[in-house]
Amino acid sequence: MVEFTVKYEIKNNGNDIELHEIDANELATSLLGISNLLEEANSVLDVGSKLSIKVRGSFKPGSFIVDIASFYSTNIIQTVFNSGYEIGVIASVVGIVGFVHSAGNGIVNTLIWFCRLTKGKKILTKKPVGNDTSEVYVEGCNSPIIVNNLVLNLYEDKRSRQELEKTVSPLNNEKILDITFIVDGKEQEKILREERDYFSYISNETIEESEDISSFYITQANFDGKNIGWRFSFGDSSISQNKSSDFPVKILDEKFLKNVSTKKEIISNDGTAIIKARYKRTTHISEKLVTNWEILEVLGTVDSPKKYVKLELDDFN
Repeated sequence: MVEFTVKYEIKNNGNDIELHEIDANELATSLLGISNLLEEANSVLDVGSKLSIKVRGSFKPGSFIVDIASFYSTNIIQTVFNSGYEIGVIASVVGIVGFVHSAGNGIVNTLIWFCRLTKGKKILTKKPVGNDTSEVYVEGCNSPIIVNNLVLNLYEDKRSRQELEKTVSPLNNEKILDITFIVDGKEQEKILREERDYFSYISNETIEESEDISSFYITQANFDGKNIGWRFSFGDSSISQNKSSDFPVKILDEKFLKNVSTKKEIISNDGTAIIKARYKRTTHISEKLVTNWEILEVLGTVDSPKKYVKLELDDFN
């Protein structure tokens, strides 16, 4: 068996920790997050060895310190080395998560650092750039990030991200300054309070998706023929013109967009045009419940409700 111990230190700017006190729920949530994160990482990375976590408490003025002792069978070291991943102190799941320092040589080799660089944002694209690394682009960043594939696997694993969020949860307390991980008396990683949002996991899980055909009022148009900048409201009556009930849509019908930009399709400036369209509605959970609307195909347009009745009868029956 191999034992590897990381000191987990919480510092604050209040009196609680100076008295060796910390909220029990905050500490328990964080320690459970650490334990579950390491166990989940061990499972996701499939290193072929069971990981067990033990906790020992110790104190010093101004901080609360817990020893996180992780135990592995010796074959875990060879398994991780064979994957091409090296850590300065010891090759282990602890290092891939980021509780110990890892020299990257331009490659992001820990989950903590990858979250710090991405700020927890969604990955837009990824492609392999070697046997063990990938190039990824994330929301809000124009530069690529080269990341170890093992780290990328953890970043895309829902439970790993949720447990990492729990790990840093004491930083939501305004008195807590940072959480530091220490090995052999040397600081390995420090997560500051102002960085805590980078480690929040926002689910983007789709919970409902449907397609249908309906009538819409165009309450806002993009006369340049771009697929964004449009707003619709449901229906074909004057009530539908109320902009308080409209919503943004993305139009994917390239023929319609081209006709708008070349003025072959005339959309009135007062936002009273009506269309009949095949649309897609997707509801997913992000920071809150979000519904996205996409217009797949515009089946017909008209400028007034009276004309629409004729269009409805003549063109769609």
